[in-house]
Amino acid sequence: MIGGMPLLLVIVLVAALVGLIPVWRLRIAGWPPRWLVLAWLLYAASIFLAVRAPLATRFLLPILVLAYVAPFIAGPERLTRVLRGPGEPARPVIDVTPPAAAGLPGGDAGDDDAGDSSGDGGAR
Repeated sequence: MIGGMPLLLVIVLVAALVGLIPVWRLRIAGWPPRWLVLAWLLYAASIFLAVRAPLATRFLLPILVLAYVAPFIAGPERLTRVLRGPGEPARPVIDVTPPAAAGLPGGDAGDDDAGDSSGDGGAR
């Protein structure tokens, strides 16, 4: 039992250090510290399980590879958006342009060629 302890300690340390690489990328994106610790623990635990449990490796390895590469491919900002869910609803566009005065040319919105009786469509 004691003879295998240094090997187990090395596996744990390597798993923890390798798990820090994607967490560093997520930190750059501004993830909260609590999420970073949770992501690091999940990365390290899944790497440790993939190394120590051969039967779990078949299931864990594809998930681990996707989770490990995702911060570099998709960009941490996109992952943050996915984890936080939909943000604020889109704000409505408010038209603040004042209407044109009725006495000015082009002021009548519906009568663009009201004074045109030539039938050429307003072409001059």
